[in-house]
Amino acid sequence: MKTSLECMACYLRQALQVARIATSDKEKHLKAVRRVSELLGSMDMEKTPPENSVAVYEALSLVTACRDPYLEVKQRSNEQALAVLPEFKEKIKSSKDPLAAAIRIAIAGNIIDYGAMHSFDVNSVMARCLKASFAVDHSRILLEKIRSLEKGDKVLYLADNSGEIVYDSLVVAELDGMGLDVTVVVKSGPIINDALMADALSCGMDRISHVLENGTSCPGTPLASCSPALLQAFDDADIVISKGQGNFETLSESQREIYFLLTIKCSVVAAHLAAISNTPCRVLSGNGELVLFYHNGKHDE
Repeated sequence: MKTSLECMACYLRQALQVARIATSDKEKHLKAVRRVSELLGSMDMEKTPPENSVAVYEALSLVTACRDPYLEVKQRSNEQALAVLPEFKEKIKSSKDPLAAAIRIAIAGNIIDYGAMHSFDVNSVMARCLKASFAVDHSRILLEKIRSLEKGDKVLYLADNSGEIVYDSLVVAELDGMGLDVTVVVKSGPIINDALMADALSCGMDRISHVLENGTSCPGTPLASCSPALLQAFDDADIVISKGQGNFETLSESQREIYFLLTIKCSVVAAHLAAISNTPCRVLSGNGELVLFYHNGKHDE
């Protein structure tokens, strides 16, 4: 999807938010907002919002002298998710369909997104999400696809945020238990609260899958900028599962089949998904709707 005018205001909001997290210096807060304002004038609106955000966050890093302002937030998110992980494992174990239960928990976990939202009570939001209906529900297609795979078939799982990646490990554990060859993809450098290699290792993802960096510091998966290793894994995969809004924004026009698991936290993304999934706009408002969307790569949804 392309960058919209609404994204401009979002970049400015994020600029002030990040500057305030990175430093208490109010002069730097103003400088950060002004620097990002300058970038908006030359921004390529044909690029996806995550691709354009790379320059925004590079500028903020220079102004604030802080490369990873969300580091402590990410660590707390991982710790919080790990604390409740045993409870969710029990829920999955007692479920009639453990794989479906794990997928629902992982989608609900996508609500942990400090780039799209301010602050909120993660536990209460997770509880609500676990009971909510899917706004777009292609879960049957995904479950059938997974169960049609043979042992050793390759699954590429594109991770999104820290904290959330702990919940992703529940899905990956189910896939690993089926004998599938799973590769989990994280970012190569810090960007917002996106998961890095350290986050994957903190929840033991390396014990149940291969973990691969995508070669970018983009809050998505822009294939044109990704590493050769990621591109090879993308092409070789028997199934691609994509987590999160940023990955959806960068891959929604991909030419291959992808299963998108996310919560919608932006009206622009909601409108784009409604259009390509033939979903009524009233169903998708961008207020945390749960989505499991099968993209067939043919642009005829």
